[in-house]
Amino acid sequence: MKKILLPILIITFLYLYFPVFCFVKEIDIEGNNLVDKNEIIKTSELNGKLLAAHNKHHSTNRILNIKLIKNVEYKQTNFRKIKIIIKEKKILMQAKIGNLSGYIDEDSALLSGVEEYVNESYPIFSSESEDQIKDGVSLLSLLLKKNVLQYNDISEIVFDKILGATIFTNQGTEIYIGKGKFEKKINNLVLILKDGKRKQMKESYIDLSNINKGVVNYNL
Repeated sequence: MKKILLPILIITFLYLYFPVFCFVKEIDIEGNNLVDKNEIIKTSELNGKLLAAHNKHHSTNRILNIKLIKNVEYKQTNFRKIKIIIKEKKILMQAKIGNLSGYIDEDSALLSGVEEYVNESYPIFSSESEDQIKDGVSLLSLLLKKNVLQYNDISEIVFDKILGATIFTNQGTEIYIGKGKFEKKINNLVLILKDGKRKQMKESYIDLSNINKGVVNYNL
């Protein structure tokens, strides 16, 4: 009996403390939404490999080369199966930056060449320079945080070096923000929209560039 138990204990010990002893025949993918699981499996080059003899950093770097992948983790399920847990970059807006185009993620990074992964529409961010991306993300975050506009309400956010920021909604309202003091101006926008709702009138143009006085035109 002891002769049987000893190998079992050794195998159990190796599995618990040295999970790299796995000949990979099956791979599960968790956390992917935009990137197809088959692309991740193929890119990892882990299928059919003995983990103990494989350079995991090589696989990690290959997967991270997929432009929408932010982080990679591995979990062994059994001696023949592993799980790759990935975190994708969160896309916030479609971008038109000068002559460049692409998408902006939650870290204010401009992602190009990811069109094949995108299957939904996003608000457009337009500017002359990548230096304005962080301000655009900050403005979008404020609009959502203050619950001023819903994500799907926003058609485009335009940044101009001279004029500052302008928001265009899918309902046809143009909101001129101007430069700086975004939080105060968004607070003013909340009051203006509440007043328009109370009056049962729809705004066509709002000028918030002066933090002490907003200008509003309503649809006739």
